[in-house]
Amino acid sequence: YDGSSRFPAKHRWGFFPSASLGWRISEEPFFKPIKGWWNMAKIRFSYGSLGNQQVSNYYYWDTIKTGTLNYILNGTSKASYAQGTVPVSSDLTWETVITQNLGFDLGFFSNRLNLTADFYIRDTKDMLTKAMTLPAVYGSSAPKMNAADLRTMGYELVLSWKDGFQLAGRPFNYGVTASLGDYKTTITKYENETKLLSDHYVGKVLGDVWGYKTGGLFATDEEAAAYAALIDDRNANKGVYAGKAPNNHLMAGDIKYLDLDDSKTIDTGDNTLDNPGDRRIIGNTRPRYNYTFRGDINWYGIDFSIFFQGVGKISWMPAANSNYFWNTYSYHRPTFIPKDFESKCWSSEEGADNSKALFPRRRGRMSSSGNLVTSDYWLQDASYIRLKNLTLGYTLPLKTKAVDKVRFYFSGENLWYWSPMKKWTSAIDPEIATSSSSDDCMYPYSKTFSFGVDITF
Repeated sequence: YDGSSRFPAKHRWGFFPSASLGWRISEEPFFKPIKGWWNMAKIRFSYGSLGNQQVSNYYYWDTIKTGTLNYILNGTSKASYAQGTVPVSSDLTWETVITQNLGFDLGFFSNRLNLTADFYIRDTKDMLTKAMTLPAVYGSSAPKMNAADLRTMGYELVLSWKDGFQLAGRPFNYGVTASLGDYKTTITKYENETKLLSDHYVGKVLGDVWGYKTGGLFATDEEAAAYAALIDDRNANKGVYAGKAPNNHLMAGDIKYLDLDDSKTIDTGDNTLDNPGDRRIIGNTRPRYNYTFRGDINWYGIDFSIFFQGVGKISWMPAANSNYFWNTYSYHRPTFIPKDFESKCWSSEEGADNSKALFPRRRGRMSSSGNLVTSDYWLQDASYIRLKNLTLGYTLPLKTKAVDKVRFYFSGENLWYWSPMKKWTSAIDPEIATSSSSDDCMYPYSKTFSFGVDITF
């Protein structure tokens, strides 16, 4: 039971109970007949709630901002002003996170094979977020309020095998561990009757990306002209029409945006869930299917370990100033252009093979100056697998009164990765792109090699 002076008196206190229960089934008498191969079985259940008072950087009262205008009204000095800030909700209170977890711990074959499984539901009640969009006559931005509830459902699995045997008269020990986890978060309460896509709405999955669907690149100028005569795609193909004559019209190699609502215009409709125009959910920016794999060996003083980590599903939409992705499509001043960039672009040159072209017809500033729109053509599959660490060591069979152990080792970090994004660019690391706050994604993970010696006295 806790209280916080950040909130008004009537909303200051919160009750956050928790409890857990476990049953080690393998210790029961009825389990004995199978205990020879199934050694351990435990089931766990927990319920817990946590209160979060760090829901804002302000308290519950309104404040006044003061400053100086760039105008002189009395002929001698600049005028001062006082201005009300964005209104503060009068009923701010705790965010409450309630987690229910069901877990299993299982051990087989003298506990050489182990499985840990957790399945959880996490509800966030009274989440502080932007209130529903208000009419412009309100005169200010909508205040943040305890306006939403959301639910996260997920699981985490860890499977391991550890064993050993004699090899050349020496004990050979090894182990393999793999893990997999996934979750999805959905809005369960929010006041948005029209279901504006710019706000939260009930049923919204956090991270969903709304964008236009495309049908590849136009093969010929005639195909492009026929489509332009039927469909108005100026809202989506801004980079085409913002160009200079005589090239400011659809041509071979341009992107074909699909008219999904048969309105003859590519647009966002009412920007609501019921009428999203030609946009659809084309991906999600939250990581799905996080996994790891670890292996280790120890024999005759030699130790070896390897660790892989990855994400099975995640989307990334390059920002307009992500020069390492767009290169000359963004600004006319990039200083880094991959050697194979031109081979990935659609070309109008005679004899060019455009069957495998990734980038469309080259047009200046196609992604900048407000020309970029989100679409499934540009949305990237940023899933990846990475060799995070590899370590090889050797311990000398040395034991004296002064020195107990001497071990030489080599270790490498971030030695290799693979991602579907590599076919577009190797200059942007998918893990950096999906986790960095910088749109340019300039600093990828570097490879690190270490050689060392450990001496125990």
